[in-house]
Amino acid sequence: MAQEVIYSDSSTSTFHGGGGSFHEGPLTMERLRLISAKSALSIYIKHNGKMQLTRNGAQLAIVNVIEPLTGKKYKRSMNGKKEALADCEALIQGIEGGAVVYED
Repeated sequence: MAQEVIYSDSSTSTFHGGGGSFHEGPLTMERLRLISAKSALSIYIKHNGKMQLTRNGAQLAIVNVIEPLTGKKYKRSMNGKKEALADCEALIQGIEGGAVVYED
């Protein structure tokens, strides 16, 4: 059973029932970048800064992924990271909100 998701800019994601997926288009790639940034920030916040996906992963996720999309500068503090995570989740919801899902 496969599932195909079409986003507002005609980008597509195809998820296969046995595992694996295929993504093409700019909005789909931006969504994947945001999901990775969300994971990095979530782990950092959950473990109170004592665990990261990579060295400086949470801060680099903010600087390279979230700040260019929101146009905001986030503080390096825990509160700044929490604010960035909330904005990241809102961006993901915005992308997924306009998607159409087809299932086989």
